[in-house]
Amino acid sequence: MATVSITVNTTKDYTTFKAASQSSENMNRLINLLSGLSCGALLGNVYVSGSSTATTVRASGTITLVSCATDTVTVGKTTFTGTGTPTLSTHFETDGTDTADAAALAAAINAHADTSKVVYATSALGVVTVTALVHGTIGNHILLSETGSTMTCTGSGYLTGGLGGVEARPETVR
Repeated sequence: MATVSITVNTTKDYTTFKAASQSSENMNRLINLLSGLSCGALLGNVYVSGSSTATTVRASGTITLVSCATDTVTVGKTTFTGTGTPTLSTHFETDGTDTADAAALAAAINAHADTSKVVYATSALGVVTVTALVHGTIGNHILLSETGSTMTCTGSGYLTGGLGGVEARPETVR
């Protein structure tokens, strides 16, 4: 079975829709709303997205830390810097072992206001695994890179392996 989600942005008053128990009445109101948009009587945007029951997989990537000192890791648009004394949300402590440094980097990624909305990081034995929060190929577009000579990332600069998932297609109506 597939799922279709429709989002409508319009100036039309949405309070005319009723409680979920009155789904037949809501269906008629929705038909009227979409008809008004399609003929130009109303202005707005319609966004349609869907997913199937086919297997979906989240994209992921790894960072292997080896005495990373002041190296940097970029996740999405945010760059995290190794430092002995973290003073910013984009710093992670690198004074310990590779395992401790990896745990500090994962914690910084998960605590950051932007990256925590897109990915989740875990660590084990000096390796940080970064996984997209959303299932599907969209995660394959999240940047994961490093600078410095002591860290290595898997993939080609992006998370990889995301399969299936939701595909959004915005349609603008007059």
